Amino acid sequence: MAGRESQGSGSEARHAGPARNTHFDFHGKVFQAPGACFVLKGKEKQPMFAVDMGAGQGYVSLKDLRRTFHVAEGSHDDRLIEQAAAGLRHVPDIRPGDQIPNEILNGTASWTVARKHKQIARDRIQVQLLSWMGGKPITYSGQEELKKIVGLEENKKALKDAFGRAAAALGYEKGETEKVVDLIESLAREICYVEALRERSLELKKIQSNVEALSKIYTDIRGSADVGRVKLLMTRGINETESVLNNVDAETADVMSALMSLEDVITAVRRARDDLHYILMEWDPIIDKWKDLEMVRSQEVDRALMATYKFLASRFDTGKSIMKKAGR
Repeated sequence: MAGRESQGSGSEARHAGPARNTHFDFHGKVFQAPGACFVLKGKEKQPMFAVDMGAGQGYVSLKDLRRTFHVAEGSHDDRLIEQAAAGLRHVPDIRPGDQIPNEILNGTASWTVARKHKQIARDRIQVQLLSWMGGKPITYSGQEELKKIVGLEENKKALKDAFGRAAAALGYEKGETEKVVDLIESLAREICYVEALRERSLELKKIQSNVEALSKIYTDIRGSADVGRVKLLMTRGINETESVLNNVDAETADVMSALMSLEDVITAVRRARDDLHYILMEWDPIIDKWKDLEMVRSQEVDRALMATYKFLASRFDTGKSIMKKAGR
């Protein structure tokens, strides 16, 4: 970790000290102040401590918080401050008394996914197992096609044989297929979060489609220039999320290698999950601005365009991605 002001990563925070609290149970009186919370502020998204100050909120850096309120290095509150800074990669704010995100405590996700995402993850792995069995990749264009492939009777039969061959390849007895199933379930439990985020990231493509539609409506010089700038930056924003997704897909493309080195793969998938979750958490206010908008020239659309431009320009105009801003 690069200094006390750094956000840090989950793994760094987990090794910050011996404390194993499950909640942010601060002891100092300053943490009982009205509105006390930790948030990311500023262009560089630095963790700050905030309290209510009459008409608004007052913010103080974590360095000043420790110095002003005599938080001793290595103390209970000091360790929790460090964990709060790391936790802001996983939740938008942290208040005294909140539960410490699971990502910090044990690496698991602190949010839930729908049953369909668990099934998609399981289906993806099974299709990869069929690809390994057949010696060539099975391609599909979307979730519906994936579901049909897994549902074919011939593939169901092939999977039974694949589990036996996989067991032998993994060093088990051929009949110990339940051990292969357990490994697949372990991997699916991690990938399902990425599948949920993959679905969420489609909202960015919807925004991109909306901006493309507006290029045919905002045809005056100024409007065309505004839309053009957003179009360019949207491409860079989408590329960032797709890069994370592509890396996860590459990690798990060779299913047998993934199952043989499951612990390392899970670590990589969790890192990608957290990176993508952080990126999309930053996108959430912009996604909300485009909801239910009709693609006509209006003040609402103007505001959505302007907000999108400001959001993207602050992150990509100097070639920096959201994750680079977060110190990754």
